[in-house]
Amino acid sequence: MSGFYERASNVLPGGVTAAARANAALGQPFYVSRADGAYLYDLDGRAFVDTSTSNGASLLGHGHPRVKEAVRRALDLGIACMYDGEPQVRLAERLCQQIPCFEMVRFTTTGTEATHYVVRIARAYTGRPKVLKFVGHFHGFNDDLAFNFPQAADPVPSPVGEDSRRAGGSVPVRAETAGMPPGAADHVVVVPFNDPPAFEAALERHGGELAAVVMEPINYDAGAIAPMPGFLELVRAETTRRGIVLVFDEILSGYRTGPSGAQGHYGVTPDLCTLGKAIGGGVPLSVFGGKRELMSVVSPLGRAVHTGTYNAHMIPVLAAHAFLDAIAEDGFWEHLLGLHERLYSGLRAAFAAAGLPVRVQGVGARFAFYVGLAPDREVTTYAQAVRFDRRLLERFAREMHTRGVYVNPAWHHGLSAVHTEALVDQICSAAEESARAVVREMARA
Repeated sequence: MSGFYERASNVLPGGVTAAARANAALGQPFYVSRADGAYLYDLDGRAFVDTSTSNGASLLGHGHPRVKEAVRRALDLGIACMYDGEPQVRLAERLCQQIPCFEMVRFTTTGTEATHYVVRIARAYTGRPKVLKFVGHFHGFNDDLAFNFPQAADPVPSPVGEDSRRAGGSVPVRAETAGMPPGAADHVVVVPFNDPPAFEAALERHGGELAAVVMEPINYDAGAIAPMPGFLELVRAETTRRGIVLVFDEILSGYRTGPSGAQGHYGVTPDLCTLGKAIGGGVPLSVFGGKRELMSVVSPLGRAVHTGTYNAHMIPVLAAHAFLDAIAEDGFWEHLLGLHERLYSGLRAAFAAAGLPVRVQGVGARFAFYVGLAPDREVTTYAQAVRFDRRLLERFAREMHTRGVYVNPAWHHGLSAVHTEALVDQICSAAEESARAVVREMARA
């Protein structure tokens, strides 16, 4: 145990301030002293090319000039909180113009809060108690949705997958955290993603009790699983027909395929959605919103209470304006998405040359290393995704670390807009060397 890790572990459970910051590849958390652009710096000042980008929050890179200037302006304005003004209203207006389902919005700090509130709205609006979610979709750790999304860093793969389906199209419900209240599982229905018969069967059995269907339109939290053709359209049609609120959780999918989110990319508009991570430019901010009729149940218009002293704090609001300004610049999306396509092709070539089977699968500006899976077979379900070899991913991440590239051994990865083609080529070169080292290690075992 390193000295700093020991120090941190004395006052922080596991030596971290969030569970996901534990790093199985390194045997201890990856502690940083600072970050700049496409780079992270450890406590000794060593630079690492970042392929995590703060779990997707730093889409502009670390410390983007526009965001830094926005934060300075907020400081000059007095760091006011618990008050609204022109910046908050203008941000809401901009988002309502940009995201197809947004007619009214509210702001929170975390994604877990945002998904909690959309479920509250759906229940208040419909008067129904239950929520349907999908296996492998992550919506935070609130008590309504913390089910059936085993993470890549879990020590043991989940025994609950699509293959254990029961009557009615759903799968057994598994809580993903201790401390849930008794009966919490009674209010959730879980079904496999990309499985129309299972979804339709679950609706036939539970439709009259369902307030909402909550889903990641792109399942990045199981790597990078795209909806199969027609699946989002089916979900939209069936929820509309049955009076169920359709919620897209775009905390992670927002701004990965373009400015209008996955809903704009696929042309399917939900009733409510959540945004987070990227929208704050690296500063904590999340958003929920949707149709005016639904948002009108939110207090003070209705009885579904949402409030909070730090909601729409001046610092993240001005940072979000800076983010939206940056992504509106000419060539932004062509550059960002082009970098990722270059990365995907380069990584595939690197793994093939090294002889390590890895499915590199990306959707827009986020991707997965499915180590141990067939490189040419698309992953379309969580049951496939969970079969990746997490120990080999940890070995690979450790080798990348020694070569100055930070790979978090988790489901999803991505680049920022300040990465360059030269850095992409550096990542791919390090990946080939690291994969060769893993293959040699496997041969000696």
